[in-house]
Amino acid sequence: MSLLQTVSRWKGITLERGDRASGESRRVIRRWLDDVDPLVLDDALTIVSELVTNAVRHVPPGPGRDWVTVLLGIGDAFVRLEVVDPGTAEREPRFAALDPGSLQESGRGLGLVAALSVRSGTHIAGPHGHRVVWADLDWTAPSGPPGTSGA
Repeated sequence: MSLLQTVSRWKGITLERGDRASGESRRVIRRWLDDVDPLVLDDALTIVSELVTNAVRHVPPGPGRDWVTVLLGIGDAFVRLEVVDPGTAEREPRFAALDPGSLQESGRGLGLVAALSVRSGTHIAGPHGHRVVWADLDWTAPSGPPGTSGA
């Protein structure tokens, strides 16, 4: 069985990779998920912020590498957040376990993503080696699938 569950609908935006990308990604996700449980929204905002921040900090600069794409997929009782970046020389990011007692300010992001999501992972996409890091969150919304009322 594949770890990736089926997603029926997608929304996406490509942002300039820089200091403002994390805040912009949170604003977009807040708008897209305005109709979900506030706890799910909070987790989604934390996850997208961590993933975009990692893309900004760890992807080497260069011509044609100044972008990051944020995607929201709607599945059967879950939402998927994906962040796509131009990629790095390393094949896999480091998913370190989240240590709640750690005082480190760096290196905890992917552990936090894994702790907040029901499934998460990464893969390399396309011939150019773009990295996709994703996380799935369970959702509850009385009015139907999430993201149906946000623009």
